[in-house]
Amino acid sequence: MPDDALSCWIISDGRRGIENQALGLAEAVSRLRPLNIYGHIIENGKAFAAANPRLQFALKSKHTDYGLPKYVPDIAIGCGRQAIAPLMALKKAHPSTFTAYIQDPRIDPQAFDVVFAPEHDDLTGSNVETMIGSPNRVTDTLIIAQTLKFAEALSQIPMPRVAMMIGGSSKTHKMTKSDHAKHLQAAHLALTQGYSVLVTASRRTPIWAIEDYKRLASDYDNVWLFDGAGENPYFAFLGGAEAILVTEDSTNMLTEACATGKPVFRLPMTGKAGKFEKLYESLSTHCNLAIFTDNFEGAPYSALLETDRVAEKFWVHFDARNAVFN
Repeated sequence: MPDDALSCWIISDGRRGIENQALGLAEAVSRLRPLNIYGHIIENGKAFAAANPRLQFALKSKHTDYGLPKYVPDIAIGCGRQAIAPLMALKKAHPSTFTAYIQDPRIDPQAFDVVFAPEHDDLTGSNVETMIGSPNRVTDTLIIAQTLKFAEALSQIPMPRVAMMIGGSSKTHKMTKSDHAKHLQAAHLALTQGYSVLVTASRRTPIWAIEDYKRLASDYDNVWLFDGAGENPYFAFLGGAEAILVTEDSTNMLTEACATGKPVFRLPMTGKAGKFEKLYESLSTHCNLAIFTDNFEGAPYSALLETDRVAEKFWVHFDARNAVFN
């Protein structure tokens, strides 16, 4: 990195889906101006983690209370509820540290220098930037590198391929056994149409669903299941597939899939989508996202590059803050 690169911390609770949002934004920001990026994971006890972030900050007002180094960075990007109090503590310790928060913080956005929120959360404010979905790490460079990294394993799974990104129950969605049966049916349909199938499960995927995918992989030589064991081929699956099916509970996986420019279909789940309907509508408009029926081909669209777009907004807010601060 150049000597003039700014230091940037990414702060999260370590969950991949949360950490990758902060890392994805930081990487996009660093493609515009050089950054030295350092990851920090916040490990709070169960009771403290459940507390309101403002109460957390009242109880632990020093950034070092959260296991962070004594020195402070030029920039701190946090994602997830456990990052809120540490960002506030950093700002207290060093007001010139530029703080960015990803997601709706559910507190006054003015607690940070800039907030990047999903547009379906309907958050507004002078320092709020909205985007379709969430920031992600997907770039052509990353996809190519990861696809090449797993090239030998992928070569054992004949083309064409369908990738299935399976989530699980959340606050808004529930994966019932009926839903799962339909997802499995989609996998069998892909196999009967001559596709190989790449399946990745998430930390929320029920064990009984994973067991069914294990049986599928055991029955078919052209099914590759990643169930969390070994190195994660997630980005290689995105690169190695001709079409991508995603359970509709995951903003991250839907957004990441649409960043590839490939046909993306959502696998329905039980529940009331609520504000997620706005996300589905946006992805339908911009990326031709549709509910999967029986066709793995989709109309072409331009890859969703929201992370790059908001990275430019990041530096606009950074420069405006520095103009006032200096």
